[in-house]
Amino acid sequence: MRGKLILALMIAFAVLPVAYVLAQEEAAGTGGEETTPAEVTSAQTGTIRGSVFDTSPERKPIPNAEISYVGPGGVSGTVYSDDAGNYEIKNLPPGTYVLQARHRKYAERRNLSVIVTPGGEAIYDIKMRPKDTPITYFQKMGICAYPLAICSILMLTFIIERLIALIKARTKISSEQLVAQITEALRNDNVMEAVSICEEAGGPLANVLKAGLLRYSQAMIEEKEVTKEDIQEAIQEAGLLEIPELERNLAVLGTVAAVAPLFGLLGTVTGMIKSFTVIALEGTGDPQQLAGGISEALLTTATGLSIAIPSLIAYNAFDAWISRRVTEIEQVSTEIINTLLLGRRSAGSKQEA
Repeated sequence: MRGKLILALMIAFAVLPVAYVLAQEEAAGTGGEETTPAEVTSAQTGTIRGSVFDTSPERKPIPNAEISYVGPGGVSGTVYSDDAGNYEIKNLPPGTYVLQARHRKYAERRNLSVIVTPGGEAIYDIKMRPKDTPITYFQKMGICAYPLAICSILMLTFIIERLIALIKARTKISSEQLVAQITEALRNDNVMEAVSICEEAGGPLANVLKAGLLRYSQAMIEEKEVTKEDIQEAIQEAGLLEIPELERNLAVLGTVAAVAPLFGLLGTVTGMIKSFTVIALEGTGDPQQLAGGISEALLTTATGLSIAIPSLIAYNAFDAWISRRVTEIEQVSTEIINTLLLGRRSAGSKQEA
């Protein structure tokens, strides 16, 4: 009996502390409202919401725009705007987020910075402008778009035309080979073979040399005395026909290179006039109303320079190529003339002997 009493007291002393702890926890739980894990997360995160619309005065909503975001700790994701152009990104940890908006019909927006605070809601509207097409680009430039379009057409047309013409003007063999073959034929006292070589080679250089050789051959057939001046005259006459063909339409490229920036400057002036007219009538309260004139001013300047720069480069490149060809024609012609006259003197000396 006495042993059972001692056992009961030991069990009571062991159970009392546990019961006391449970009672304290229950009292603490009933002292206020219960906080769920979901509510704790909601209080510590924030939201980004806003609208996506275009830059027109009507601010038309853009549905199905893709908005991607990147935040602290590698948090990232993608949402899409609804039919009304609204978007919402929930449960974001606090920090700075970078948004990026895309749509197939609008220019992409990047590096849009938004700050999210714990339990806060950041409102961020995104404006997107339509993608530029050749038609819309043309329309933004105003009245100066028409002369600039003509200049661009002339530039492309005559650059391509001159490239084709100068490629066709090249001889089928190198100038060194041409001179070597003609010199060998003249040393063998075979002028007509040299003429045939020029006809096969083609090009301005060969045509000019052919004219000098034919004048020399004609003098030999008629048994006339041929002088250096006679051959040079024939070569110069042929050059007067060949060189203008090489230089044809270069003046057009030079004119386009000079005129296109002036049309761009004219568009700049008219665009600024429009902007200042808007300021005089409406003030500076709405920058979007000024955008049309400023856009016209900058676009025409950029377009004029974009036309003038390749035109000037092409003009100088073609002019340098033609100058080299003319110099080559003069040098080779002089060499062939000297070879002809030297061969004629050698033949005369042999006859006298």
